[in-house]
Amino acid sequence: MMNFIQQRSVRYWLVVAVLNLFLVAVLGLLMRLKAIFPMAWVNQKFIMHAHSHFAFSGWVSHAIMVLMVMVVFRLRTMDSLPTRYQYTLAANLLASFGMLICFILQGYGVYAIIFSTLVLIISFVFAGYGWTDINRSTLPPVIKYWFKAALFFSVLSAIGTFALVWLMVTQQLDPLKQLASVYFYLHFQYNGWFLFACVGLFLHWLHNSSGGVACSKKLFWLFFSCVIPAYFLSVLWWKAFPDWLYAVVVLTVILQLVIWYKFLRDVFRLLQERNVFSLINPTTKIIWGGVALAIVLKIVLQAASVVPVLSQLVYGYRPIVIAYLHLVLLVIISLFLLSFAFQMQILHRSRAIHRWTISLASGVVLNELVLMVQGVGGLIRVYVPFTNQMLVVAAGVIVISVFAILYKQKRYQ
Repeated sequence: MMNFIQQRSVRYWLVVAVLNLFLVAVLGLLMRLKAIFPMAWVNQKFIMHAHSHFAFSGWVSHAIMVLMVMVVFRLRTMDSLPTRYQYTLAANLLASFGMLICFILQGYGVYAIIFSTLVLIISFVFAGYGWTDINRSTLPPVIKYWFKAALFFSVLSAIGTFALVWLMVTQQLDPLKQLASVYFYLHFQYNGWFLFACVGLFLHWLHNSSGGVACSKKLFWLFFSCVIPAYFLSVLWWKAFPDWLYAVVVLTVILQLVIWYKFLRDVFRLLQERNVFSLINPTTKIIWGGVALAIVLKIVLQAASVVPVLSQLVYGYRPIVIAYLHLVLLVIISLFLLSFAFQMQILHRSRAIHRWTISLASGVVLNELVLMVQGVGGLIRVYVPFTNQMLVVAAGVIVISVFAILYKQKRYQ
C-alpha cells in the first residue's frame, strides 16, 4: 500500500481529481432531479452538504495541491510527487470521501464533523509543507507571492469554520452570526485560496512560455490588500455597519476593477509581444477567455453589491447566492483548472475531448444563466417556468461531459 501511494504520478493524482469532479456533478444532478420528482429516499439537505464540501476538498483543493506541487518542484506529467505530498494527498482523499459518505448518510452529524475537521487539519499540513518548499524553490519571486498568499488565505478561512463551531457549541443561534461565519470561510476560500492559486499557476505557465511574468510585486500587493476588506461586502446587511468601513469597502471594489484591468492589459501585452497566443491550444484559448470575462463579471457584481438595499436583498436570497458561488467555483475555478491541465498536457487532449470540454463549458454557462434568471425572477416576484427542468438539463450535460473527458483519459494512463 505504501509503495502504491509513493509511486503515483502527477497525472494519476489529477485524474483522481477529475473523478471527484464527476462525483460532485452527479450529486448536483441528483439535487436538480429532486426538485422535480418526488424522490423520498433523497435527503436534499444532506446531499447539498455532501456536494459542497466534497467539491471544495475532493475536487478543487485536491487539484490545486497537485498542480502547485508540480510547479514548485518543476515536475513532469509522469513524475512522482515527493513522498510527504503523496501521503498528504492520500490522507486528504480518505478524509474527503469519509466526509462525503457521512454527509450523505447523516448530514451535519458527529462523524461528518470529524472528517471535516481532518480535512481542515490536512490543509494546514499542506500549507506548512508548501510554504517551506515555495521558499526553497527557484520560482520567480512574484509567483512565490501568489502561491504563499493562497496558502495564507487557506489557513485564514478556517477562522470562519471555527467561529461556526463555537456558535453551535455555545448554542448561539443568531442566524446573522452563523451566516457571517459561513461567508467568511467561503470568501477566503473562493477569493483567496482558490483564486490566488489559479493566478499563480497561470503566471507560471506564462513565465515558462514567454520568459515574462506580467505582474509586478506592486500589482500583487494591491490584489492582496483587497481580499480582506472585500469580505465585508458579504456582511453589509449587518446592523450598525460603520460608515468608515463602508467607505473602505467602496474604495476596495473600485480598486479591484482598476487592478484587474491593469492585470489583463499587461497579460495581453506580453502575449502579443512574445507571440505566445500560438502556444495556447484552442480549447484552452476559449476557456481562458471566458474565465477572464467571468472574473470581470464577478468584480462588477461585487461592486453592485455596495448598494446597501441591494446587498440586503442579494445576500438574503439563496438563489442569487448560489448563482454567484457557482459563477466562481464552476465558471472561473473549475474550468480554469481543467483547461490548465490540458494546456500543460497533464490531461490528454484530442478533437473528441475538445468537443466534450466545450460541451462541459456550455453546460456550466447554461446552469449559470438559469440560476441567474431564477434568482432575479424570485427577487422581482415573477415566476419563470421550466427553470428547474433547464437546471436538470444543464446538470445532465455537465455530468455526461465530465464522464466523457474522464473516460477518454483511461487509455492514456
